[in-house]
Amino acid sequence: MKYKYEIIRSARKSVSVSVSSTNKITVRCPWGMRPEQIENFLDSKSDWIEKVILKNSEKLAVNDDIIELREIYLEGKRLRLVFGNKDEITDEYVCVKNVSRLEKLYEKFYFPEFLNRVKGYSERAMLYPASVSVKSYKGRWGCCDSKNNIIFNYKLFMLPRRIQDYVIIHELCHTLCHNHSPAFWKLVSEFIPDYKAVRAELRNFDFLTALY
Repeated sequence: MKYKYEIIRSARKSVSVSVSSTNKITVRCPWGMRPEQIENFLDSKSDWIEKVILKNSEKLAVNDDIIELREIYLEGKRLRLVFGNKDEITDEYVCVKNVSRLEKLYEKFYFPEFLNRVKGYSERAMLYPASVSVKSYKGRWGCCDSKNNIIFNYKLFMLPRRIQDYVIIHELCHTLCHNHSPAFWKLVSEFIPDYKAVRAELRNFDFLTALY
């Protein structure tokens, strides 16, 4: 295997490999699996791994200015990212004192309107969360816990509204189906018939969850 990878061993019985949006390769395998067995497994998956890495690399190249913190997404638009002595959002740029201030800035400007949209979809779908809040997540766009508290990733505010709406519906549907069963996806499709296309578009932004 020509790429570096991380191995996570556990009591599981099978072996799997995943490639993150930033091309981090992770192998999950049983405790007793030998290094040569892991290499053989990865060799059998090499074509798939190469394909994913190439696709991810193309996405990352397009977003080079975002990754290098020269630009930032705002509801699907790209604006200049400026580091200065104040935190503000204008039609031309986003200015923060440091990257850690982005969460509070985005939440202040966009969460109230976003929350109204969540409430609107909730009433339309008759799916009612116990609470709705935002935080910074690494690796996910939202979460609905067993008590139906929904937490959204504030980085959603960086995405186009049609994608935000999909994530809203996705999490609201989890208040009824706490899994990704066929019944869950059928429920999602009642509100977003083209959800598969929107999910594919969402994956183009997955790298953002690990960036800030």
